[in-house]
Amino acid sequence: MTSTINASTSTGLVQTADTSGIIKVQSNGTTTNALAWVNFNGVSGASSRASYNISSLTRSSTGIYVINFTTALSDANYCINMSISVGATASGGYTTMVNTSNTTIVTPTTSSCTVSINLVAVGAQDASYVMVSIFGN
Repeated sequence: MTSTINASTSTGLVQTADTSGIIKVQSNGTTTNALAWVNFNGVSGASSRASYNISSLTRSSTGIYVINFTTALSDANYCINMSISVGATASGGYTTMVNTSNTTIVTPTTSSCTVSINLVAVGAQDASYVMVSIFGN
């Protein structure tokens, strides 16, 4: 369960609370804040710099990271946003992918998601800065 503050056109400001420590801000029942986010170093394993609602990170192989949520999300139909920063010596185009292990689709769950990074024409790559945010209901 989560604590929710909902601004509704029909009922005004409604607040519900529990002991999870998670807060959702809603507008007419649609969540408007990130349910989880993380900034991590993907080169030396998966070392978190800062995060919210992330219990752990795992580098499963080069360029592939599994992100585990502290408090499970209400469903697996969330949106993952990801950006990366790589070293100055890297060249070529990078692609970032969510819910994939570079070659196969990994189904997102309410407790975790998978993200991956590829250098075009080279393959899987680790990145110095990986920033991921998750939005949903």
